[in-house]
Amino acid sequence: MSLERPEVLVARQPIHDASMAVTAYELLYRASASSRSAQISDPGRATLEVITGAALEIGLDRLAGGLPVHINFPEELLVEVPGLPLKAERVVIEVLEDVRATPQVLKGIRTLRARGHRIALDDYSPQGSDPRLLEVADVVKLEITHPPADELARLARELQASGLELIAENVESREDFERCIGLGFKGFQGNFLQQPETFSARRVPVTRLGALRLAASLQNEDYSLDDVERLLSQDVSLSYRVLRCINSSYYSLPRKIDSIRQAIVILGLDALRQLCGLLCLQGLDDRPPSLIMQAMTRGRMCEQLGKLGGARDAGPFFITGLFSLLNALLGIPTRKVVEELPLTPAVTSALVSGAGPLGAALQCTRAYERGVWDHAVYADLPPHLIRAAYVDALFWAEQSRALLAA
Repeated sequence: MSLERPEVLVARQPIHDASMAVTAYELLYRASASSRSAQISDPGRATLEVITGAALEIGLDRLAGGLPVHINFPEELLVEVPGLPLKAERVVIEVLEDVRATPQVLKGIRTLRARGHRIALDDYSPQGSDPRLLEVADVVKLEITHPPADELARLARELQASGLELIAENVESREDFERCIGLGFKGFQGNFLQQPETFSARRVPVTRLGALRLAASLQNEDYSLDDVERLLSQDVSLSYRVLRCINSSYYSLPRKIDSIRQAIVILGLDALRQLCGLLCLQGLDDRPPSLIMQAMTRGRMCEQLGKLGGARDAGPFFITGLFSLLNALLGIPTRKVVEELPLTPAVTSALVSGAGPLGAALQCTRAYERGVWDHAVYADLPPHLIRAAYVDALFWAEQSRALLAA
């Protein structure tokens, strides 16, 4: 069974306007249901848990209705911006107070803005924050309990003169609230208005071998729609995860999908195969995340090489690349892994001995990973197309990472 936490936890704290109406929610990480504060040891992982919990487990509608949400982003997620399974117009990215305006961070913020996100600076202070970030921000959140009253008033005037919207944090009393209204703050957050509230959902477990067998079975190109529906419906937990992912804002479908048959028709078999392959990796979260990302990248690059080489069905290429690291992920020799899975002979030969077109694509992918350019060849493709396949694979893996529970 997966070693991931069986319970998904996300706290929320409302942001009010001057009339005390709720206008947005900040989503917060919680390590346990009894936690009163975040207790974060890994900020990047905590943020990804909040995102996946809100999007795929608890549901954004349950957490925020139709209102926007604020999500904290540490520096590492600004430097390597993940794909988010949430509509950009509903998510305000909060840049943490210790983030510096390096070129990589500014590039990441501009990427998020280009996607449609608004940017807020969390716990901003002239002494501890980087003022260069003000140039790429829409909102500034000020901790009102630390600076003297005259300094807070001066800072509020300066920021508002720059066209920035202000949110007051740690509003602990009516006096605080009324004082901040007088200073021109538009948003208000704190225990006087409402303390954080924790929401939870049970995470449906996915068995390791069962999910891998199903993902392997789905690669059979001779299966009919009925066969695929029957196979996927046999694994209740994976079926549940597929439907939750498809109905998330990541796919932005115009209507709710409530059956596996609808999912197959709407997504198509290729997209469904990929989604099941990714979801089966959820049960391997006790392994290094870099290995899972590498497996995802390999799967996508092999698939792209197959398409560029004229393959009629690129599904076997994808599963070959995706499963090429199962020996490291499961701690079982490759030959033993393939004995346990209903893989086609072509995929088995590619994984065990590197044979056939699938094996050639995998060898090319491995060579490109290592920078052994003389061996990074496949089906007479020119080098620029192989490079394009690798770049596409890196981007796709990063975009797809948010679909995996952190």
